[in-house]
Amino acid sequence: MPLRELLTSILARLDNGYAVMLMGYDCIAIDEVHSGNPGFDVQTMAVEYGTVLKDIRKTIELVGAGEMEEITITTANSLMIVRVLNDEFFAACVLAKDANLGKARYLLRANTLTLIEAVA
Repeated sequence: MPLRELLTSILARLDNGYAVMLMGYDCIAIDEVHSGNPGFDVQTMAVEYGTVLKDIRKTIELVGAGEMEEITITTANSLMIVRVLNDEFFAACVLAKDANLGKARYLLRANTLTLIEAVA
């Protein structure tokens, strides 16, 4: 399945989802789809969080806690779930605060291999 279709499919299955994106650790979006108006710049947020994710990954590896798999960032207005795909890419869902975080986590985890294949 082409990447854009896959991201669109994931976003369509999320109630109150604002965006699903595939990003490189260089903080460049490979592709992204959006829905609704979150009231903030989702793309800028993802780029800035990408920088922080690199530091978190290094810290986790430094202390020997294993490889990072997933991280959730909660703000007053949103939720963001990030799923590490490999050393180059991560996928992220940006959701409204009242969205179903568990479903977003499941969809990212269930589609990990398909997302990796879509950028290979």
